Amino acid sequence: MFELNKIYNLDALEGLKKMPEKSVDLVFFDPPYNVNKDYGVYKDNLPQDSYEKFMKEILEESKRISKRGVCVYIDWKHFALFWQKLLPEAEPIIIYKRSSGFIFSKLKIMQHHHIILTTAKALIPVKSVWDDIRVYGEGYLFKEETFGHPAQTSLKATKRVIETFSMKGEIILDPFMGVGTTAVASKQLDRNFLGFEINPEYIEIANKRLAQKLIIDNFEK
Repeated sequence: MFELNKIYNLDALEGLKKMPEKSVDLVFFDPPYNVNKDYGVYKDNLPQDSYEKFMKEILEESKRISKRGVCVYIDWKHFALFWQKLLPEAEPIIIYKRSSGFIFSKLKIMQHHHIILTTAKALIPVKSVWDDIRVYGEGYLFKEETFGHPAQTSLKATKRVIETFSMKGEIILDPFMGVGTTAVASKQLDRNFLGFEINPEYIEIANKRLAQKLIIDNFEK
């Protein structure tokens, strides 16, 4: 029922439940962390048990519709809290952070990595530690353009996930599409995409990014 290469203004779980079984090749997403960030139409402040139930349902639906598996981009704190319990069959890939600012946790341990949990098998050789990718929040080290999203995912990291765990022409679905990083990465790598996003302003930004890529592609031809 969904047209390829389009982002739909739908709640993530609602959209996933409308998808037929094994209808996409890979599901990749960077979820909200339930840390009170303002996503415009979603405040990211559920009771913890409700949030974990929501994420469990998202994972169950993602695994149902995906042929290859699921890749989830999370920070180390939430991995330790409950994601390793939600997805125990997944393998971790560490994205090492060179810069973590000067904010210490109660244990005086600075966050130095993000984690990609994957149930999909790598299609090309891949290391378990990626130390050449900068992520959102690393200040001047993060050289990518930002688009007003409070938790933007790295385009470089997203592209590496997609090229590692999928093939050209396959379908990548992101139920938390945000400002379209997964969509842009998919098109740059000759994949198809589908996405859900509840904030129409983010969809507008994503579509502008995709249109800009199309202009560049046509110019290069």
